[in-house]
Amino acid sequence: MRPYLFYIFTCCFLFTGFSQNKSSIDFVINNLGINVDGHFNSFSVSSKFNSANSALESITGAINVSSIKTGIDSRDEHLLNEDYFNIEKYKQITFKSSAITKVSETEYKVTANLKIKGITKAITIKVNVKKQTDSYKISSSFEINRKDFDVGGSSFVMSKTVKINVIQYQKL
Repeated sequence: MRPYLFYIFTCCFLFTGFSQNKSSIDFVINNLGINVDGHFNSFSVSSKFNSANSALESITGAINVSSIKTGIDSRDEHLLNEDYFNIEKYKQITFKSSAITKVSETEYKVTANLKIKGITKAITIKVNVKKQTDSYKISSSFEINRKDFDVGGSSFVMSKTVKINVIQYQKL
């Protein structure tokens, strides 16, 4: 039930932010055999593109953990406790790219440092970038292990795997 907390970040977090009203950071975790989904309402993302060729050069992001929403207020409050996100001590989840490799015209391999609950781990994810009329659409779907970040303890009914989906719209 409490695993939702994790999705949060993530992500990530990772790539959603200040941009437009369609940006989002969503997550799904299985708890007691049921998928629990949620999202974060408050986050910022900054992506830098090369002005000459429009190639993605960097991404940074921050998620306000207190903005987690799973559809059940009491669960959201529980996720802020010490055994999950420990909001008293860790208010944000952060993401900062350390290496970006262009794989194709629209796909990049991004290696980044993801920090949740004071624990930083390097992750590598696929990021898609589509140039639109007045913005870039930056999206990524990936998974993380909540236990890598000490979220949710050793629960046997909650999956270790958190699926994260990030969409960011950034003005050109």
